[in-house]
Amino acid sequence: MSETVCRVRIRCTPEALWSALTDTDVPRPWMGGGTVHSSWAPEAAYEMRAAGAEVALGHLIAIDPPRRLKATFDPRWDPAVVNEPPGTLEYRIEDAEEGLCELTVTIAGLQGASAARVERETPGTCSRLKEWIEAGGARGAG
Repeated sequence: MSETVCRVRIRCTPEALWSALTDTDVPRPWMGGGTVHSSWAPEAAYEMRAAGAEVALGHLIAIDPPRRLKATFDPRWDPAVVNEPPGTLEYRIEDAEEGLCELTVTIAGLQGASAARVERETPGTCSRLKEWIEAGGARGAG
């Protein structure tokens, strides 16, 4: 089983970062325009979609806005990963120096092709999220 951890400091408020991560049915430019749909209530289901297809799904394990979200993470992005066991996805948002938040993304428990893709692509996704927010793409950005 794998664990991929990505940390990035972003010039924004915790609330702006939280909104960027949890706004429902809003295209995410840093994720190829994909969307996430959920009520974000405790134990709620969520679904990530891109280009009209299911990318990942799961259920919330823990939610503490705007600081922490943990969910099961069941990749569906291609037939090679559909039968692999799910893992977990966790976002932690902490205050860093003035005007900055530190986002820690941890994706754990995946195996095979899904683990390899997450390890390869997560740093770029975090970097694109930072660039998008700091360019003014999120409410409350720096």
